[in-house]
Amino acid sequence: MLRGHPNIAHDSDIAGVVAAVRSSLEARQPRIVVLGDVMLDEYLAGDVSRISPEAPIPILVGETHIFRLGGAANVAANLASLGARVDLTGIVGDDEAGRQLAGLLEESAIAGDHLILARERPTTRKLRVVAGSQQIVRIDFEKTGNPGEDVEGEQIRLTRRLIEGADAFIVSDYGKGACSEAIIADLIAFARANGVAVLCDPKGSDYTKYAGSSIITPNRKEAGEACGRQLADNDAVAACAQALRKTLKLDACLVTLGPEGMFLSSEASDTQIPALAQDVADVTGAGDSVIAAIGIGIACGLSFAQSSIFANAVASIAVSKRGSAQVALSEVAAAFADSPPRKEASRLIPREALAEAIRRFRRAGETLVFTNGCFDILHAGHVDNLGRCAQFGTKLIVGLNSDDSVRRLKGPGRPVNCAEDRAAVLLALTSVAAVVIFDEDTPEALIEIIRPDVLAKGEDYAGKSVVGRELVESYGGRVELVAFKQGLSTTGLIGKMREAGN
Repeated sequence: MLRGHPNIAHDSDIAGVVAAVRSSLEARQPRIVVLGDVMLDEYLAGDVSRISPEAPIPILVGETHIFRLGGAANVAANLASLGARVDLTGIVGDDEAGRQLAGLLEESAIAGDHLILARERPTTRKLRVVAGSQQIVRIDFEKTGNPGEDVEGEQIRLTRRLIEGADAFIVSDYGKGACSEAIIADLIAFARANGVAVLCDPKGSDYTKYAGSSIITPNRKEAGEACGRQLADNDAVAACAQALRKTLKLDACLVTLGPEGMFLSSEASDTQIPALAQDVADVTGAGDSVIAAIGIGIACGLSFAQSSIFANAVASIAVSKRGSAQVALSEVAAAFADSPPRKEASRLIPREALAEAIRRFRRAGETLVFTNGCFDILHAGHVDNLGRCAQFGTKLIVGLNSDDSVRRLKGPGRPVNCAEDRAAVLLALTSVAAVVIFDEDTPEALIEIIRPDVLAKGEDYAGKSVVGRELVESYGGRVELVAFKQGLSTTGLIGKMREAGN
């Protein structure tokens, strides 16, 4: 049974949460333990300009060869970059990839790496071949499966020592063997008994071994596999998250939804966290950034909802970078916490500042609704109509005809009120997030700049051409026709006032 509509996180929440994390880290550096499948990410990049004469395959002219921390090692690197002290443990092989990985760890800001050598297993390595900006093949070097009782016993003993006195314990499971059922079940119980929060990035369809964790962070596909069904809509995501939380006796379950954001189910409440707009360069390692950021938030004393909002901000920066990249706290602060607070006056957006305002709204994950009109004398019909429009998203932007535009549309004697006064009255409504004045006869140019998720018009446009419809629908937006309160119009009110004055 769903608990109704979830809470929705907004941009104001992000700024406050980022500031809280930064303040906490300035006062104290938390220690977080990471256990999982450590990997070496390898990138061979170049250009393709011809096809091989030996087979119908492209010939890559190699230009760069880069090695980066992957898997649990990337989680640890993200934690260190965000400001935590990190202890990393996992399994590596006695090979060149393992030595390459050890060298990268030495260069990183990770406080300590406690890797267990398993001579019969290779170090997990993922080689990505990239032509221009496009991956053309990935080659995995790995041996999966349980590492054996001796290695499991050594891993449990070592990790128990690390967990004692830690602020959080993160399990980064990529299904390569370091997170066997015996290891994870033991360490979750040990950590919780010692008052240490446990965060698990799960793998596979059987989540039994993660039972008793504080929070798990599957993506939509992974959560669906664990619940045994596809998660085609928001209700299905919510039901699955709630089911996993209750069945596994978790404190919370966060399902990441890619471009649709995140959904958090916790004992306190359900929270829908909209995605923050960004230029996506590469989603590799995005899940590592998410669980690292949640770990930081929890270690800093934030709630699950606040920690997830912080993770959403971090992930929005991570996916703008290529490969398994780390995000620094200074980057998050610059993008969010350091932004000057918006004043009420700024809600009347100058035309020349509109594009920047829209970028700010998109970065904050807002769902934009646009409507327009003259709004010469605001009446109950307008208030009702604007309230209905606002329900289609999180920010309602109103395009307001300038005085000259109103005169051309309505004739001499109009408008009764100047544009600035009309804007002030509109901004007094809680349903209206922003107003922008336009001088054209139609708002088409505004719509091209705003690119709203929803274009709202009155129901009198049913069967008529709606300016901007073709553009909005071309990128996946929609048009909504909103009912009017009958018997109310500005022209009618002006007519009554004139009659009363005669």
